[in-house]
Amino acid sequence: MGAVGAVGVAALGTTGPAAVAGLTAAAIGASVAGGLTAEKGVAKDGLTAADHLGEDFYKVLLQQEPFRSTTVRSIVESYRWSPFVPITLDTSMLTVLLLLSKYRLRNVPVIEPEKPIIRNFITQTGVVKGLQQCKGRDWFDYISALPLSDLGLPFMSIDEVITVNSDDLILEAFKCMKDNKIGGVPVVEGPKRKLVGSVSIRDIRFLLLRPNLFSNFRQLTVIEFMKTLGSTLPDSESNCLVKPPPTCTPDASLGSVIDSIASRITHRIYVVDDDLEVVGVVTLRDVISCFIHEPPGYCDNYLASAMEKLEGKGVRSVEKI
Repeated sequence: MGAVGAVGVAALGTTGPAAVAGLTAAAIGASVAGGLTAEKGVAKDGLTAADHLGEDFYKVLLQQEPFRSTTVRSIVESYRWSPFVPITLDTSMLTVLLLLSKYRLRNVPVIEPEKPIIRNFITQTGVVKGLQQCKGRDWFDYISALPLSDLGLPFMSIDEVITVNSDDLILEAFKCMKDNKIGGVPVVEGPKRKLVGSVSIRDIRFLLLRPNLFSNFRQLTVIEFMKTLGSTLPDSESNCLVKPPPTCTPDASLGSVIDSIASRITHRIYVVDDDLEVVGVVTLRDVISCFIHEPPGYCDNYLASAMEKLEGKGVRSVEKI
């Protein structure tokens, strides 16, 4: 977190009353946004798809690998924090924000101690939407007014940006995300890597929910995938492509990035130059990390304590990053 965390501390500190009030607001926003996200999630789309896919589709699906032999247990156990790292209502927001940024968790479940009940989830998206509501607070206005470059963003060089070409197979795009452990990739064209779209790992669900995609998924290119998907979505452009991903310039302020990400409910924004060449990526975890600083050994102590409690209940230990 280095220079980014230092900026936050230099502004007003991470433990002062102003920061605590702001982080509490972010927590409230996270809880509300988490509920809204669940309301708009895959379930509704899945029910619609099931109506016209029919039983034959699922019979064929269950005859194919890996659908036929993959169990829920095997998926859960492949997760590095299996089964999860929970928080309680008494957990500090500093801990929550560190888990959602430095420790790469996209959401953390809120549980009741000694009870197998999940009260809610706090998500990266919810926290950023909560931060957006902190406009007017001195500590937020100070940090959000800084340009990305002053915060060390983006955290990668232009050569480290992972992209896929529009004529690549869509399965290769999903494999690229899996191999690099990232949630989305920009879709580019030409030697200058001009941005023409993006694909998220969540989009893989459409291969199952759209018969016209599933029937040809092994030969489907990225651009064909985007056009087919775009023609069925209400926010698609006139050329049937999915709505372009949010972008910003290298000198954009952090506040404008927060507004863009929060309004689009997306996990990342692409940094582009004047020719729309992708030069970097700023993610939700990058944004959150701008507002916190981890005291030495803070999360190590928390994780050790949390996992000791979970292991006492029969849960196996987790692998640290």
